[in-house]
Amino acid sequence: MRSKVQKITPQKAETMLEANTSNRPLSKPVVRAFAEAMRRGEWQVTHQGIAFDTNGVLVDGQHRLAAIVAAEQPVEMTVFTEVPADTFDVLDTGKRRNAADVLAIEGEKSSVMLAAMLRTIYLVANRPDVNWSSGSASVTNTQILETLEAHPKAREYVHLGERISAATGMIKSAAGAASYLVDAANKRVDLEDWYEGIIEGAGLRRNDPRLTFRNTMFRMARKEAGQVQHRRESREHVTLYVKAFNAWARGDNLTQLRYAAREEFPPIAKI
Repeated sequence: MRSKVQKITPQKAETMLEANTSNRPLSKPVVRAFAEAMRRGEWQVTHQGIAFDTNGVLVDGQHRLAAIVAAEQPVEMTVFTEVPADTFDVLDTGKRRNAADVLAIEGEKSSVMLAAMLRTIYLVANRPDVNWSSGSASVTNTQILETLEAHPKAREYVHLGERISAATGMIKSAAGAASYLVDAANKRVDLEDWYEGIIEGAGLRRNDPRLTFRNTMFRMARKEAGQVQHRRESREHVTLYVKAFNAWARGDNLTQLRYAAREEFPPIAKI
């Protein structure tokens, strides 16, 4: 195997991409993130670069090459040649970039919290009724980026999610995602009374859905603290949140909140 740092022009990158016959599908959001970094002059030469196997097939670096084309400017990269053909099977099996890493690369703040929120938003829209802790609920980095592109205002609910979590014990990302979703379903409606009620809890009458939600979260938090074993699960928290919101939106009393693992995810009420 040989390696050499080369200046890759957009034209050369296009030629190299013609040898891309075995790589994974191209992720446009990742290409865009890399290209923007190149335009800002932030791209640096590292051990990660472009790799061709002994048959001349491109086995690593398709996103970097596509980004050079998109950025329309040359970039220096390490180019590996004569890589054994079976190496592709073990490429990138070390520490992969997770969704939070990708969001941070794109300049997003609170990337860990935001990534978890976007995962929840994606699952509500696409896999609401599966176990969100199972393998069937895996969400790719590309899907996270696409969810952010479709729901850019989700960024504005990071702080609100943290406030609700601090006040009730709800999972932070679940609180942020659920709050965004109820707001998105009720455009042009002021939900300040809902948020103030579940965060402050002051002056709420008995069986007010906001008080019932708070008390339910408190009991769950006590269980999670060790009195009774109870696993924190985002789908459970979001479901309970939506159930309480729906009752409040309808003006109903709510004496108790319950969750069953197999129950369908409730549609969000519109005021």
